[in-house]
Amino acid sequence: MTITKTHSSGSSVRTVLSRVEQIPDSDSDGLPEMELVSATTMRKHLRRIRSSGSAEEAVAYLFFLSVVDGELVFAAADSDTTMEDPEVTAARDQMREDFSDVFQEDLPAGHRPERFEGGYHRINIEPGHKPPSQPVRTIPAPMMEELKRQIIKYVELGILRPSSSPYGCPIIFAPKPGGKWRMCCDYRALNNITIKDTYPLPPHDTLLEQLKGARWFSRFDFNQFFHQIPIHPDDIHKTAIRTRYGSYEWTVMPFGLTNAPATALRIGNRAFFDFIDQFLVIFMDDTIVYSPDFDGHVKHVRQFLQRCRDHQFFIRPSKVELFVRSIDFIGHHISEAGLSIIEDIIRAVMAIQPPVSYGPTVGKQPLRRMAKDGKSSLRSFLGMVGQFRRFIPKFSKVVEPLNRLLKVWESEQQQAFDNLKSAICNAPVLQLPDQKLPSIMEVDGSGTHALVK
Repeated sequence: MTITKTHSSGSSVRTVLSRVEQIPDSDSDGLPEMELVSATTMRKHLRRIRSSGSAEEAVAYLFFLSVVDGELVFAAADSDTTMEDPEVTAARDQMREDFSDVFQEDLPAGHRPERFEGGYHRINIEPGHKPPSQPVRTIPAPMMEELKRQIIKYVELGILRPSSSPYGCPIIFAPKPGGKWRMCCDYRALNNITIKDTYPLPPHDTLLEQLKGARWFSRFDFNQFFHQIPIHPDDIHKTAIRTRYGSYEWTVMPFGLTNAPATALRIGNRAFFDFIDQFLVIFMDDTIVYSPDFDGHVKHVRQFLQRCRDHQFFIRPSKVELFVRSIDFIGHHISEAGLSIIEDIIRAVMAIQPPVSYGPTVGKQPLRRMAKDGKSSLRSFLGMVGQFRRFIPKFSKVVEPLNRLLKVWESEQQQAFDNLKSAICNAPVLQLPDQKLPSIMEVDGSGTHALVK
């Protein structure tokens, strides 16, 4: 394969182009002569061929490129960019048809399945506490009609029912994508006296590492997963809410209860226990089926959907991704090529400003001090980038100036802040670890963290 270099003004692209001769040929046999261009140029080209109507022209080959210290360390053809195999399209359509009863945009009325013993949510109250009872909270006039509409809808579905419980919590509204509103319950008073469920939540790294070697993916979103989990009959009265239109209680698990995530994960793990770490990763209502080959993937997806049917779980069809070669999951983009940070996260990190306020000028530079809520903002920033520490070599050394931050924001802190943002923006594509191979632990300078390579 011959690749022609195309000029680009971006320094990072120029670096890649200067190293293009290092691209391996092992996976590129049979590909035509190509030009290596910037992402912007490629996007314009794809827009042109999309409207050309020519199936022959509408084929593009993209490459994942990572550069470290000026060296091209990875290049691989992206199979997602070729036209889809008709076999994949046919398998996707057949799967949707065969499991049309599982793919439901709306939950059926009265859906409170008894899947297995313990398949419900419990609310255990600490001894010695009275039922929390709070007054109706004022709601803006434009929300009143939405409140009434949702109450009517949930009562018709059997999700809500009128209540005479001594418990009572107010409701609030939270915005949803698309300009819609979700009715939420302010259960803080109830949560304060609830015995906490210590069911373990799986580390994100563990979930991601299970996808090593996968080449095919399908993603499923349980339709209102919390509302598919019934409340134990003895605890229904504890979920009561107070509204302008009376008191109601939930027959299924509402949003806002302190132990709801633990219950959701427990029930998901129990229902799909034999699939987990074989071809299934489940995290709350987000579920990934993964496989090394297409035929095996079709089988795995069918097994998963049949189990959903057996346990009366419903999948939202509008959020399903069936038989794809790459997928986004818990902030990461996953493909055969490896692991990278999704673009939305990168844009969000780059938009964050230093948590400083400017004081009087000292010399030629204004004195920068931490803003009033600066330390809280800084902790949020460090928590956000800390999720992606695997992409940042010597992470603990990079963040050390921020961890020991004093009142004055000096050049050292600014440099560390900028370095973190740059590291996220230029993060490489990482290979997921193969647990079958020996590992070498490389301990960094702090003595408290380690990288496994």
